[in-house]
Amino acid sequence: MIRPLILAVLLSAVAVPAFAQQQLQLGGGKAEPSEIQADDALEWHQNEKTYIARGNAVYKRGDLTVKADLLTAYYRELPDKSTEIFRATADGNVLITQGDTTSATGGKGVYELDAQTFTLTGGNLKFVNKDDVITATDSMVYRQAEDVAIARGNATATRAKEQRTLRADTLTGHFAPNEKGDKELSTVDADGNVRLTTATDVVTGETGHYDVKTQFATINDNVHLTRGGNQLNGDYAEVDMASGVSKLLTRPGQGGRARALLVPDEKGQTPGLPGQPAPAQPAPKK
Repeated sequence: MIRPLILAVLLSAVAVPAFAQQQLQLGGGKAEPSEIQADDALEWHQNEKTYIARGNAVYKRGDLTVKADLLTAYYRELPDKSTEIFRATADGNVLITQGDTTSATGGKGVYELDAQTFTLTGGNLKFVNKDDVITATDSMVYRQAEDVAIARGNATATRAKEQRTLRADTLTGHFAPNEKGDKELSTVDADGNVRLTTATDVVTGETGHYDVKTQFATINDNVHLTRGGNQLNGDYAEVDMASGVSKLLTRPGQGGRARALLVPDEKGQTPGLPGQPAPAQPAPKK
């Protein structure tokens, strides 16, 4: 087995550590060392102005780790003769981790420093933040300056232990610091073929908004709410997952009506509306 090559650098003229530190807004001061490892080769291409790490390439700085089959950093020269990375790519089995709670995977990663945007494409697109898992088939984009992540293509956000899933053509997650100052998923906007699944209900519509902290979701436009064999239709739905109450509502002045189709069970009894207990049944006559 080829012994890994190790390059330890400080944030100075060599800017490889700078790109990795910026891509997830991590790392310490400028004097904090960073490390790049590769099983096959570490290369500096002066004519192309690139740094390349080949073979099980690993970049580490603080609690941030970037792994890929191939890592490439593109740099430019500044007027003071120093250099800075303006673009970086990770190819093959890309894995980005931050501490013990956050990770992202994909087939290819591209980071544009000027736009402060990181894009993951390829297979196995997944973002994990504590209890929340987001997957997609087309791409995942992280906009650093805005603390926004966008998942496109059959995008799904899941919180497994609470039996809830939000699915749409596009999901946009907004991150905010918690009480400890750690960034976590705060709200999610859904667009196109929205489907919210809870332990008891399935709600479909065209757009939606989910507040992670309050566990409250609003689904809009051509909304259908289903529980078992019962279905309610309306202009929009409010789903309070903390209390288990779901509501179908109409918008005033638009002429819409909320409608319900209630299907009796095998005993001939009609269960309650979604979010409400079933009504008591009268005692049979003797």
